[in-house]
Order: sequence, then C-alpha cells, then structure tokens
Amino acid sequence: MQTLVKPAESLIDFSDQPDFVATLCKRVHSLPYISNRIYHASVPIDLRDLIAFLSNNTSHQQMYWQARDQDRSLAGLGIAVEVITDSSAEAIAEVRNLSSRIFSQSEKAYQPFFFGGFSFAEEDESDIWQGFPSSYFVLPQICLSETQGEYHLHIHLLCDGEAEWNTAKNDLIRLLLELDWNQSIQGISEFDKLYRQCSSIDKAHWHDLCDQVQKEIVHQSIEKVVLARDLVLPIDGVMNVHQLLNCWLVVNPDTYSFMLQRGDKYLLGCSPERLYKREGQQLCTESLAGTVGRGEGLAGDDLLAQKLFNGSQFQNEHGLVSRFIQQQLEGVCNTVDFEPTQVMKLEKVQHLYQKVTAELNCNIDDAELINLLHPTPAVSGYPRDAAMNFLSSNEPLVRGWYSGGIGIASYSDEREFVDFAVVIRSALLENNRLHCFSGVGLVEGSDPELEWQELDSKINSLLDVVYGTAQH
Repeated sequence: MQTLVKPAESLIDFSDQPDFVATLCKRVHSLPYISNRIYHASVPIDLRDLIAFLSNNTSHQQMYWQARDQDRSLAGLGIAVEVITDSSAEAIAEVRNLSSRIFSQSEKAYQPFFFGGFSFAEEDESDIWQGFPSSYFVLPQICLSETQGEYHLHIHLLCDGEAEWNTAKNDLIRLLLELDWNQSIQGISEFDKLYRQCSSIDKAHWHDLCDQVQKEIVHQSIEKVVLARDLVLPIDGVMNVHQLLNCWLVVNPDTYSFMLQRGDKYLLGCSPERLYKREGQQLCTESLAGTVGRGEGLAGDDLLAQKLFNGSQFQNEHGLVSRFIQQQLEGVCNTVDFEPTQVMKLEKVQHLYQKVTAELNCNIDDAELINLLHPTPAVSGYPRDAAMNFLSSNEPLVRGWYSGGIGIASYSDEREFVDFAVVIRSALLENNRLHCFSGVGLVEGSDPELEWQELDSKINSLLDVVYGTAQH
C-alpha cells in the first residue's frame, strides 16, 4: 500500500502572507497529482526590483536575465528542472521536449522560459569553470518576471512519482513562505585594495602570440584571430554579487545583463552583443566588431567614431564578421537584410554595429542556428575553423563560458522565442576571486601594444564598478 506524505499543518494557514503568496500556496496545496507534466501557476505582483529580490533570497540557486532592449527581465530561484548536456544541440532538444510538458494554471497564456547557455568550445574545461557544463539550462522553481512593464510571480513544479508528490508540494510551499520581499539590495561589498593578477598571459607572451597571428595572416591561412585574456582580482573581504551586477547595469543600461549561479560560483556580465534572437521564423542577429575608446565631449567622441568608419583595419575586422553571417545564413533563409552600419556607444568604448534581419526556412531549428552562428568571428576569428584550431593550440586561457552564449528559450504552442547574448564583458566570481575577461580581434597590421590597451579598456568598465561599490 502506497503512503502519501500529508501536508504539514503549519503550511496550510497563509493568512499572514501577502495575497499573491497566499494565492499560489493555496493552488499548490490543493493540486492533485499530475503525471509527467510540469505544473505552472502565476499571479500579478507589485514588485519592481528583480535584483533586490534575489539579494534578499540567497538560499537557493539563482539566475537573472534582462534583454538589451529592456522589454523582458527574469529572476529565478531554485531548480524545478535542469538540463545538463555535452552539446548545445542536445540541450535545445531536451528544452523543447520539456516545454511541451508544461501544464499552466494561469489566467493568461503562459510562455515558459528556460534560462541557460553554452561554452565557447564544447571541450573547454578548467578548475575555475567546474560546475559549468558545456550546455546548461534551468527552469526555476520560482521566477519573477517583467514583460513590458507587467510583473508576475511564477512557480514551476515537477515530480516524477506520486509517492513524492505531497513532499514536493510542501517543499515548494515552504520556499514561497520563506521568501523575503524587501525591495532594497541587502549587504555591501567590503574589502581592502585589490591586486591585479594576469593569470593566463603576461605582456611579453602577448606580444609573442600576436606575432604568431601575424605570421599566420601572412601565410594566408587566417584573416583574423580573436585573442582573450583574464584578469584575476583576489578579494580580501566581501564582494556582494547583487550590488556589483546592479551597479554594472546602471552604467551599461543598453546591454544584456545576466547572472547564473552554479554552486558557489556566479557568472555575471553586461554584454553589448547579441548572438541571435528568433521569434517564429523571424531572425535578428548582428555584426559587432571594431573598437575605439570614448572621446572627451561630443566632438572628441565623434572624432573617434569616424576612425571606425575611415580606418581600414576597423573596416576589415567588421567586414569579416558581416561576411561570415551572410555566408552562414544564405542557405537557410528566404531573405537576409543588412541595415546600414552604425556606431554602438558604450561607457568606455564604441563599436561598429550592423543589424541583420532574416526570414528562416521553416525546417531550421535552434540547434542548427547555434551551430551556424556560434562562435562568430567577433569572438573567434575568420575563417572560423582555422581560427578555432589556432586558439586551441596557442591561446593560454581556457575560456569556458566566456564568449559562449547565454539567454532564454521558450517553445510554447503559441510561439517559439529564443534570445541569446554573447558572453563578453563578463566575469566569474568564485569565493574570494573575481575573474574578469576581455578579448580583441587581430587582423593584418594590428599593433600588439594597442590591442593590449584595448583589453584594458574593456575591463576598466567593470573595474570602475568594482572599486565604486567597495566600502573600505
């Protein structure tokens, strides 16, 4: 005879809870067993700060996502379902399968979003990236969402056996009851002076590596290689990851902002670069390459921006990325349109930017799109295979998820929606060390010293935030 766990009596009285929490708890409490389905329910909520919500609820794994155009944000707690695979193709297939099993008890049509991503290269493994598999996606137990100004609290529940059903429900109710709804970020960063350590490559080795790239270009085996390095900051004190992410986003608002916790490690960043966004058969991607700094005043800034348009090296670097996108998409799209090239201005740097829109053939899925577009020459080089082979043999840094992809994916009956950013302008916080990553593209004639300075300028945006959040 099967014995079911009865709900704890202390979990049945929800009178002292906010109305939205009580509503969800009652729904979960009265829910009969649902076989082979992922249960979902949601309620509207008047809570505006998703990062503050995470900072006040740190007992479960966390994730955060904000789209670059700021029309969608997600903050997740806990793990309802997770997907761990060795390849992005396998992960996407499993996310699609799991999405078809969602049963929603919500007033509006619900679109479930799995959050996750994949590494730069599937074989990238190192000590600092332990816990971050080649591909990983998660549907959180609790998700706070903002879509075009509307806020909702969502819950997800999956239980594989009827005997465990009441226990799973009680665990979810307990998590809801423990939530802290304070709307200010808790805790501060407190540490003494930070010491920079370049763990992957020093300046002399950098010059040697740049010389190797130029030799490959002269031999016409490669036209572009993107080299990366990490800067490690040992932390003597406390680094508040939520405060860091929030301040980073404030100074870089027009970026993809994200955070993914795995164990005691946090991957976070504010990336300006989209890998691709797909809504049904409509695809949006971009060519982002070529970098100069920001100038003093409007006139100085515009003068530097003109160097992007007039400099042959910048035009070459950007043109290779655009050419790659054209080559990769022309066989799988009905139409591919390139908009005029513009300048994307960020806090410390500015880039050449070209938006690309396309209509996909109906038989193309995201597994194939990721294979076609990732990694782009903006983070690897051109031709891609030759550049990847060079990096595998010569680059000291094991990139892990740096310059990989991160984002959200949904495969509801109403519509399919995927939005991935490239994991650049990012950092990995592990215990008392902050790993800051940056990369630069080398083409014919690139100056190693100037490229080294560009690496610094890309990291400086984060370093300013780190020092600015600290209380000494």
